[in-house]
Amino acid sequence: MRLSGSAAAGSSGVVIGNIQKLDARHQFLPEYIIEAGEVGSERERLRQAVADACKQLDDEILDFEHHERAQELISILQAHRLMLTDSSISEAALLLIQEQHINAEWALKKCLAEIGQAFDQMSDQYLRSRKADVEHVGQRIFSMLANDEPISHVSASIMMANDFSPSDVVAMWRSGVSGFVSVQGGADSHAMIVARSIGLPGLSGVQGLFDAAEDGDDFVLDAEHGAWVLHPHEDELADYAQIQFALLEVEQGLQAYATAASTSADGYFMPLMANLEFAEEARVAVDSGAEGVGLFRTEFLFMQSDELPQEDLQFQHYAQVVQGMHGKPVTFRLLDIGADKLIKAEELQGICDGLNPALGLRGVRMLLNKPKILETQLRAMVRAAAFGHVSILIPMVTTVAEVEEVRAMMLKVQEALGFKKHIDLGVMIEVPASVFIANELAQVSDFFSIGSNDLVQYSLAVDRADEQVGYIYNSFHPAITTLIGLAAEAAHRHEIAISVCGELAANPDWTQFFLDVGMTSLSMGTRNILPIRKQLSELQQNKRIN
Repeated sequence: MRLSGSAAAGSSGVVIGNIQKLDARHQFLPEYIIEAGEVGSERERLRQAVADACKQLDDEILDFEHHERAQELISILQAHRLMLTDSSISEAALLLIQEQHINAEWALKKCLAEIGQAFDQMSDQYLRSRKADVEHVGQRIFSMLANDEPISHVSASIMMANDFSPSDVVAMWRSGVSGFVSVQGGADSHAMIVARSIGLPGLSGVQGLFDAAEDGDDFVLDAEHGAWVLHPHEDELADYAQIQFALLEVEQGLQAYATAASTSADGYFMPLMANLEFAEEARVAVDSGAEGVGLFRTEFLFMQSDELPQEDLQFQHYAQVVQGMHGKPVTFRLLDIGADKLIKAEELQGICDGLNPALGLRGVRMLLNKPKILETQLRAMVRAAAFGHVSILIPMVTTVAEVEEVRAMMLKVQEALGFKKHIDLGVMIEVPASVFIANELAQVSDFFSIGSNDLVQYSLAVDRADEQVGYIYNSFHPAITTLIGLAAEAAHRHEIAISVCGELAANPDWTQFFLDVGMTSLSMGTRNILPIRKQLSELQQNKRIN
């Protein structure tokens, strides 16, 4: 019987093939008390499992080091490598073994459960999806403790399971699998990011299929439209075969834009930049034809440990990004935590305890409340600016005074470091208040960057992660175009640059509007750069902003 449905598509492509179901690998995790004399050997067993998991990851990274499409995958694997040695996982589990006299599996399970609860409390879908990365890292350690092997060669063209880890995706790709579908996960899970890196089509959040499908059933995986068909009709198979051919022609045509400038048909230059969060992603940005980094999120570095990252560690991280972009501009956003971005460091505990964290001590408010954190981050960024063109972006600005305070501290840092080169300081336009005082903000700022995700959320008073009101979250609401237009007018009036770094930048339905209001640049995920550049080359401005 024919069955069809929709799902989240994080990796593009269309696959026509046969299903093979992979049984969920629910490992038995033993839980038992150990004798005092066994504590040392049990701790060593966990250390060895972590070391073996690190070696496995190192081998995978080495295998893909020279693969032309795997740089984003390498970034994810390297992030997992960092997580493996994170004190919040391995060291915490080692401490539990010593204090509670429990076995390694039980201790690790407890630590992962505690970390998982922290992720579950986050309202942002993207951040919640990062929980799966921690679980996959834990799965690697569990596998080493049990001497398990990862997924090996399979003969089916489309694999189906409850969930896949990034290493599972790599293993399937190596074994010749054409695509995969999973019950769990989302479009921005790291498994999907890995799939995009290596070009493996996939769907996640597939419902009503697992129990209905049998091994060998005919199946169509349509990751272009987020759809699937079990037991498709003959005419559907013919239609999808034509779509496959058309997609191949489109992909071949996009490669011509990898080295082209981001220019409209009538000559308006609107650079397309990359949004990044890992230093290793700089290589992906360059390979994708990005003309710079329009938004580097610095929160990840702060979320990886129980302690705040020291200045030297931050400097090394930021300098790696700047050097990796080979002279192209890089914009670092200052630490934007609060609301759903939780930091484990003791110095920042309690900042999200308000009745409404999204409206509480977050963004620049937190930074000015914790000036030492701001000063340390500014020092690291200023030092990194010695290696290239660096700009600094202030999040959640609602007053002129906030910008003036940050600039005063930045100038103080530059003087202390003997750094005389000018560094542009910009403002995130992500709340309605910043739009309505945009003229005043433009007089104390070097550029604007529109954070469209929060701008929509705050303007419409809608939590985009709340399913009960999600239908109200509409980026095409006329209030949003009005607010963005007002911000652009203020920027042009005061002759400062203005960009968009939220999800709207990658939405082709918005490209014409951004061109018409004279955006200086757009910043987006690396996979969106070439399609938007192609679209831009075919458009003309309907009106010009002077």
